[in-house]
Amino acid sequence: MLIANKGQFSGARPAVHRATAAAQPPERNRRMIPHGDRLFTPGTPRAAAFVVETGALCHYIVWPDGSHDVIECAFPGDIVGLGSLGEHMSTAQAMVDTSVVVISPAELDRAVQSDAALAARMASATDREFDFLRRRALQPGQRSTLNRIAAYLIAVAGTACRSGETHLTSGDDGVKALASLLDIPAADVRGAFTTLLDRNLVADRDGAIVIRDVDGLEALADA
Repeated sequence: MLIANKGQFSGARPAVHRATAAAQPPERNRRMIPHGDRLFTPGTPRAAAFVVETGALCHYIVWPDGSHDVIECAFPGDIVGLGSLGEHMSTAQAMVDTSVVVISPAELDRAVQSDAALAARMASATDREFDFLRRRALQPGQRSTLNRIAAYLIAVAGTACRSGETHLTSGDDGVKALASLLDIPAADVRGAFTTLLDRNLVADRDGAIVIRDVDGLEALADA
């Protein structure tokens, strides 16, 4: 999705959400993204967020069914890369030669605590990640039953809350409900639960499925 530079971004509009970082950040905290290159893509580890310093970014997402939506066009002062998962689900592409300043997780946390509008954007980004994972789990494709169930468990627990609670029961009712939702035979769901338990990725806590290893489950979901 290459955005043409026709000069329309030479004078970007004032940003709504301004960064609180110093006006002249150290060079090591600044990154340059040439026109057409990507700041991050799906699967890129999320180590930080970014403030657009100069230029402009097109931030978009490609859903599991192949459709895509433009999330935002980010201009100087805007923050991109928000979310709660360990990796990005979307793409940020430079519409012109662009520079960004890296915001550390601690700096971002402080900004979110002090800026209600930024906190709302963070919540929206988390909801979008949940929706992406949910759609991916429901997309049959060529993915195995184990991969799809891992993706679904991450979607219902890994993003919404990090406690590991999935609100799914390990008994027949829970198995049948998940089998119906994902259109998978109940026997396959039961076998997948057994595999996840054996690998210590989930646990059976008083009849409820609880995630024990978020990172391991995410790796399985992405396999």
